[in-house]
Amino acid sequence: MPTGPGTGEAPTWEAPTWQALGLSRPRALPLTDAARARLAHLTELRDIDSPAAADRAGAEYAGERWLAPDLRGVRPWLPPDTPPRGVVRAVLDSEWTGFLALLGEYGPWVYAADVRALQELSGSYAALVQAAQTAPEDVALRAAHRSRQNAPHHTLLVRLEATPYRRPARSAPDAAHLTALEGAFWAQVAGQAARHRAARSRP
Repeated sequence: MPTGPGTGEAPTWEAPTWQALGLSRPRALPLTDAARARLAHLTELRDIDSPAAADRAGAEYAGERWLAPDLRGVRPWLPPDTPPRGVVRAVLDSEWTGFLALLGEYGPWVYAADVRALQELSGSYAALVQAAQTAPEDVALRAAHRSRQNAPHHTLLVRLEATPYRRPARSAPDAAHLTALEGAFWAQVAGQAARHRAARSRP
């Protein structure tokens, strides 16, 4: 009896790999003690208080791989092809002034309305990093795979795995918990952005 695609045979399940998630060389980047200390700390900060400041930041960080995907991913009102050089200005135009920040040495780019909002996001990202650091590789990989299935820009666990940041512990979270932490972070970023935009549009 014939089998194979199109004959009713169930598709073969393939375990996820870091390479399939876009990371060709896991843990290849060195991680000094100083860099480890910065994994969940603010590493870049710019006060975007004018169109000129937005344009300067866009030019300064145009080469950053994750700048545009991170800012666009939580803002469905931005055109999906907004380039890195223009994305900070596009956010400013829709939400007004705020802070552009990079959370962690290999973390997300965010745009927050004020210092308090930025601190909230920093705390949520730190919670993800601290939990993921204790997980074994198979757990981190499953969590990263599930996060990418939830949304294309949910790539924080993949970015972290570029370094040997994990130090597995006996008491470690499961994959579902890590996926939930990443999802909660991005939901918080998106919620802040939507409220910031709504406040801008009020008379």
